This record gives sequence, C-alpha cells and structure tokens, in this order.
Amino acid sequence: MPSKLSGLFDSFDNLDQIDVSNLIAWLKPAPEPIQLENYLANRILYPQTLPLTISDMKIELAILREALRLNGPPPGLPAGPLLGDNPFLNTTLRKIIIPEHFLRFVPNLGDLTWAFVDGLLINRKKKDIFEDLWTVVLASETDEVVGSIVTPRFKNREDYVDLNILGKNLRVKAGSLTVIPCPKDRCKIAYKFSNGELLGKKEAALEIYGGRLGFLIDGRSI
Repeated sequence: MPSKLSGLFDSFDNLDQIDVSNLIAWLKPAPEPIQLENYLANRILYPQTLPLTISDMKIELAILREALRLNGPPPGLPAGPLLGDNPFLNTTLRKIIIPEHFLRFVPNLGDLTWAFVDGLLINRKKKDIFEDLWTVVLASETDEVVGSIVTPRFKNREDYVDLNILGKNLRVKAGSLTVIPCPKDRCKIAYKFSNGELLGKKEAALEIYGGRLGFLIDGRSI
C-alpha cells in the first residue's frame, strides 16, 4: 500500500496561530485580509494542496515564513548537544534543514531557502561570530548539503563587501539579497569589507559549502 504523501504544512500544527497581518507584510501588492484568511483556513484543512498560480505560490511562501517563525527555537533556549533546537534549525551545528519533499510544493530551491532564512534567521540575535555562516541541508533518507547562507555584519547602509569567487570579482551592498552559484561541494571565497566584518574579520579568505543551491548572502543585518 503506498505511503501517504506529506504536504507542505503537515509539519506544523499551529497554523491557526498565524496573524494575517503578518502575512500581508510579506506580500506586495497585498491581497485583501479576508482573502488571506480564507486561503489560510483552506491550507489548515487541506495541507497537501498544490498552489495553482504565481499569486498562490507567494501566499504559500508567506504562510511558510510565518509558520517557521512560530516554530523556530525560542530566544535564549539552550540547544541540545547534538540535535540542536528543532527539525528546521540546528544552532549547534549551524544548519538550516529543509525537508526534501517541500520541493514538491515549492520547486524553486532558492525561493524555498529564502523563506527559511526569513522565517528562522531574520531579526535573530547572533550569539557568536560563527552564526555569520550557516549550512543548508535537504533532509530525506540521505541528507544533501546544497549550499550556504552568509550573513555579513554591515555597519551602515553605505557599507559593502568585495568578494572574489572562483576568480570572479563581485561587490555586495548592505541591505541586498544575493544568490551566487557554486556547483562544487566546496567553494573558496575571499572578502574585504569597506566597514563591516564576517566571522569577526574585515578581510579574509575561507572555504564554504556549495552545491545545487550555491550560497546566499543576506545583507539585511545592519
């Protein structure tokens, strides 16, 4: 007998706690609140339903962001020695963990990963410099490392970081969201800030995980 397929929102049992006004903040232009209330109620009843339009997909991602935020590890909660905090964010090993079956509902891995970053990392107070760098893992029977999240510490809106990646130069400005391909398992990068730092340094070189996602630079931390 075939196993039951898991839906995008089967992993969350508190979707009814999502505030519709928080969904509106993720949607431009925003639908009418009653439309969002009905959509959310539909997802609570039928979590396995696939989005039919681009507009539906945007609402799905907004719901996912808020569901992850509600189910993320509470601030100040000590992590376990091996398993971390919850199924989606392991602060001990600094991993974002995305169930692979989520790609059935959100096929774009970049969009899916940004939703996890927004839901789990945005406005999160960093405990140490090592939380500037996170590994992204697709979780299934065999976990797959697909890339990295880099969250530089910019000092002001005019700040930027110059990167050299695989021999190519790139400038990333404060406040931006940037996706950089890196199909290799590991990717060497060198960086130099105008007035910021990464892993406690203004200028350095390091090797990070790559993969089919590559690595994402979230420059919103100012």
